[in-house]
Amino acid sequence: MVEKGRSQQCLVLIDATVNTAKAAHALGCHTVFVRQPGSCAQDLVDDQSGYYSVDFTGDAYESFVDEVLRPLNPIAVVSLSAAGIAPAAVATELLSTPGTPTSVLTALAEGVRPAVDANGRTVLVHCFATDGVHELVSVAPRESLPDCQEQVGPEAILRSTEREAAFRALRELLDGAGLKNGFVRAEVELSGGTPRVVSIQHHVDDDEAALLRQLTGTDLTRRALEWPLQSHAARPTAPSEGLGGNTR
Repeated sequence: MVEKGRSQQCLVLIDATVNTAKAAHALGCHTVFVRQPGSCAQDLVDDQSGYYSVDFTGDAYESFVDEVLRPLNPIAVVSLSAAGIAPAAVATELLSTPGTPTSVLTALAEGVRPAVDANGRTVLVHCFATDGVHELVSVAPRESLPDCQEQVGPEAILRSTEREAAFRALRELLDGAGLKNGFVRAEVELSGGTPRVVSIQHHVDDDEAALLRQLTGTDLTRRALEWPLQSHAARPTAPSEGLGGNTR
């Protein structure tokens, strides 16, 4: 474990990439990185960072959260990677911090339905939820990433009725599962009459996030890291929470 600096606000990031780390540093809070043993930390940490090497897929992970992360009093434990989403959800539940708990991830996975038509028309939908309000960021062909702005605009990909139906199907799944905040990447099948969500993910690929930022102006990486800080700032400070909280 390598640790540097102290700050009032502590944000824990699991399995962060270099790009995610840079976005987190720009927020100005104390960042603590949790990576698998053997992962390089040199390009992640700065003077306001801590670092822990732990197997977050192993049986000892919950003890690590309780014994190591809890005393840091983190604002949130987040991950933008496929491997880190589930461990971040476990920590969120154990620490009662803002985020998406495992129960919501499970409900979302159970709500996904297999495609009806293997050759049917399927689109890739990106959206971001804030306090239960789901914002449509982009709609693109599933087959490949868009390479121009015209390919991510909902109006260019779907007719108005299709767009409304596809987004409604996704929104109903998110609301039913209880997702209140964060990023979602979903495939929605438009064939077979009723639109259905056939896959759903919660990680942000660096290349895809960079392309969507360029084409839509929405920085999904920053927003996914920033909303827990905004949620924390909006909470009333309890009498037991002093300015000298146990963070490091």
